Amino acid sequence: MKNRLYYISLAGIMLALLIVCSQLTIPLPVIPLTLQTFAVGLLASILPLRYSLQTILVYLLLGFIGLPIFANFKGGLGVLFSNTGGYLLGFLVYVIIVGSLVIKKQTFGWLLVANSLGALIQLLCGSLWLLVISDINLENALLLGVPFLLPGAVKVILVCICAQIYYREFTKRSAKV
Repeated sequence: MKNRLYYISLAGIMLALLIVCSQLTIPLPVIPLTLQTFAVGLLASILPLRYSLQTILVYLLLGFIGLPIFANFKGGLGVLFSNTGGYLLGFLVYVIIVGSLVIKKQTFGWLLVANSLGALIQLLCGSLWLLVISDINLENALLLGVPFLLPGAVKVILVCICAQIYYREFTKRSAKV
């Protein structure tokens, strides 16, 4: 029960962080650059998969019912059918990939592999979504994701650093209990 309460509390904190990071935006022509993926990677790296998925599902549900929690204070079901819809849904895949991989080990290298794979697949989901909702070909849809590779790599490294700090501190505190 104690661990459950801890993870529910941590999930709430991570949801709040995700909402705040969604508003830290650099507007770009088609898709804004935000810190959303940083928050998604971090919550996927430190929460058990079940709680990570629940957190992302709550985030998406709150946004799709109209709360302005997505990038640039957008919300509503229309966001799902916009250019960013696939990237948002890709958060679910990101969390599943990272949560499935880091359950085995939480070394920096393994976190880097898991988050890199999760971030790349999430970008691919967004690009494929653009292919479906826009009148563009596959090459152009994939090229729209290219500008996000470098900032994505920086965010993945920051996620790994922050997750390692969390693991170190959590291990210290749980040893004292």
